[in-house]
Amino acid sequence: MKLLNMKTTALIIITAFIASNGLAQVNQGPSSNVESTLINTDPVPLQSGEQGDLRFKIENTGGTDAEDVEVRLLDNYPFQVKQDRKKVYRLGSLETGQEYQISTEVLVAEDAPDGSNDFKLRVISGDLNRTVNVPVEVQSSDIELNLANLQTQPQQLMPDTDNNQVSIDLVNNGDKTAENVVLNLEAPEYFEQTSSFSTRKALGNINPGEKKTSTFVLDLNKTAPAGMAELSTKTSYSASDSTSQVTQTDSFQLNIEGKPQFKVTGVEGGLKTGSTEELRLTVKNRGEEKSSSTRIRVMDSSDQPFSYDSSSQYIGTLEPGQEGEAVFEVETETDAAAKEYLLDFEIRGVKDTEVFVEDTTTPAEVKQSQKSSDIPLPAIAILILAISGAAYLFRNKIRDKVTNQKQ
Repeated sequence: MKLLNMKTTALIIITAFIASNGLAQVNQGPSSNVESTLINTDPVPLQSGEQGDLRFKIENTGGTDAEDVEVRLLDNYPFQVKQDRKKVYRLGSLETGQEYQISTEVLVAEDAPDGSNDFKLRVISGDLNRTVNVPVEVQSSDIELNLANLQTQPQQLMPDTDNNQVSIDLVNNGDKTAENVVLNLEAPEYFEQTSSFSTRKALGNINPGEKKTSTFVLDLNKTAPAGMAELSTKTSYSASDSTSQVTQTDSFQLNIEGKPQFKVTGVEGGLKTGSTEELRLTVKNRGEEKSSSTRIRVMDSSDQPFSYDSSSQYIGTLEPGQEGEAVFEVETETDAAAKEYLLDFEIRGVKDTEVFVEDTTTPAEVKQSQKSSDIPLPAIAILILAISGAAYLFRNKIRDKVTNQKQ
């Protein structure tokens, strides 16, 4: 009887356990799961003893909505969130698959080990309260690359010039060798890369205390403004004790000096075959500096049907944005074709003691002269003389006849 009671009790316990376990499985259903993933860092990787930016995402990878989601950024070696940055993010509800991106700035400990280090954050959602580790790559800052000894050729850069050379040294002031160093130059759009030169320089390895020089060849177009131009470099390298690639950004300035620049903005004239007419040109100083003793000269060509009383005309001083006028007396040959011709001009101006010269081409239309009478001029003159002589003789005869009648 006692044995029967024991069996009955055991059966009841087992049945209750199975029932409770089944009930738990029925009630469990789908659940939320909030995870964190690193998106990027700046620089890549972060440097020990330096500050850097982190961006990561919070995502609900579960099968149901996550309610009242709160994310807390934790200070944990080797990372410390900067004091002026937000540390608590109340995200509210996150639907399944929904994500939220967080950016922050951290200080990396001086003695942070190379390689992967965990940035920690606490995720709270309902009954969920757990610490999430976000792996972040760190590299010791024993490599210190700096820009130095900036030089240009010519020494003074100006708009609308070609083949300007920009040379810059990259110096390793650290204690480790920077390996596979690549320097990329980024410049404003008015700096134009020449076809035969690149803005990317592969410098190889740079040992501690060593420097390597990069020379870039660039054109400056007409729109380059006077003043300081901001250029930047992006340097990538690695260290022998790390497989990570480090990218750092630096910047420097170059001075662009203004100069007079010229443009023909208007052409007036009615050139005609077989005649001499005026050709008026309006010249504008579109540069940022005053032009003194401005002069324009026509480039006479033997294969064009024109001759000029003077091939050069003086305009004078042109302030930036000011216009001046030059007038040429142009004689067009009689047998010239009536069409549009392209005339070449050279414009000169002086700033201080330096002379600036620009060439320009301007269209000029020639029209056919109106046809005159077919009677040659000598014939007309003879006819006039004949008529005059006849009139003279006729007048004398009339006078003689009148005189005879009176007598």
